Amino acid sequence: MLEGHTESVFVQLKRPTHLDDVKAAWREFGSDLAGLALPSAPQHLIAIREDPYRPQVRLDRDEEGGMTTVVGRLREDPALPNGIKYILVSHNTRMGAAKGAILVGEYLIKKGHIV
Repeated sequence: MLEGHTESVFVQLKRPTHLDDVKAAWREFGSDLAGLALPSAPQHLIAIREDPYRPQVRLDRDEEGGMTTVVGRLREDPALPNGIKYILVSHNTRMGAAKGAILVGEYLIKKGHIV
């Protein structure tokens, strides 16, 4: 069975932003999880592919056990003011449901919201 979502995303930002700054924000996203030692947490919540033909479901859905969203094909989108567009792949039954729910539970316990 092939499980994974591919999305084509178009975003309008508040201000002009260099694509390298977008990539830096993606790389930093979720870095605060590293210090929490959550058993289900991947090392990176977002992985970036520079290959113009990636991400692809068959090649990228299992990144870090299916817990990492893979993005690529980032480019400016002149159709929107300050627009960017990109493709992402995420595993829909791991991070999207089963293991993703476990990760949320681990986080809530570690932060003291659930005892």
